[in-house]
Amino acid sequence: MAEVKIRVFLEYGGKQYDFDKLADQAKKDYKKGNKTELKDIELYIKPEDGKAYYTANSDKVHGDIDL
Repeated sequence: MAEVKIRVFLEYGGKQYDFDKLADQAKKDYKKGNKTELKDIELYIKPEDGKAYYTANSDKVHGDIDL
């Protein structure tokens, strides 16, 4: 069976957020400030803050991106 592509969106306060794009932005943000290889990333979206927060490499690195 072929792998099914899933896209996830959040709609909040009249805006739409694309999880794939937010994940890509978080990866780029990580790479800007870190030389170590990115092994894992967790993304926490808080529309009320206008931010997506992330932790990377088993919670060793923290950061945020604007929504």
